[in-house]
Amino acid sequence: MFESFKHWFEARDQESQLFEHPNSLNLHIALAALLYHVVSADGLDDNNEKQEFKLIMAKEFQLSEQQIMVLYHYVKNLKSDLQSDLLTVDMYLKKDPNLRMAFMDKLNQLIGVDGVDSEELNIYYETWKVIFPDLVKQLRDK
Repeated sequence: MFESFKHWFEARDQESQLFEHPNSLNLHIALAALLYHVVSADGLDDNNEKQEFKLIMAKEFQLSEQQIMVLYHYVKNLKSDLQSDLLTVDMYLKKDPNLRMAFMDKLNQLIGVDGVDSEELNIYYETWKVIFPDLVKQLRDK
């Protein structure tokens, strides 16, 4: 399945507001997996969260709904590790702190779609630690 949608991303020539190398399949999978960690955290198959997932992926990568759903089902069946997904997303995120905050805002919007539970909050905190490690260190040192 991985190869079946890999060609969708290779020929694309678009800019992403938040990410360097937005054509990277590794980035698409890692971001989709990170978002899916949030969607699946409460154990419910919520259409509102799925819709927010689609909006984020479409806005950042200009993917069709079909491409997004193939990616969604791929990561749904993927046994991915949250920490690895976070590190990959962080590697591709532009270094501008304002854009990093915009990314956190998108994640927050997805988390808040149907209320926040403790697992979603843990994902948010873990993301914050990876995206802003210097700030987290400063807060701990105080």
